[in-house]
Amino acid sequence: MTEEKTRLFTITGARQTDEGIEFDFDLSDEFVEMFKKEQGLKKWSQKRFDAWVSEHVEQLAQIAGITLQDKEASE
Repeated sequence: MTEEKTRLFTITGARQTDEGIEFDFDLSDEFVEMFKKEQGLKKWSQKRFDAWVSEHVEQLAQIAGITLQDKEASE
């Protein structure tokens, strides 16, 4: 029997800009519900999700295959 994996989110785009890194996401309903529960939210908060992305940017960049550059090292 094959176990089917559910993707909670997919990074559909990622790019490095002068201001940092930008991601495009496709979020499953399961992820949205899990995120709201974890964050103690009754409804979706884009601001809270953006903060979560900022906290996890290194892991998300790795998933997206982007190498982050240290701004100080590149100047």
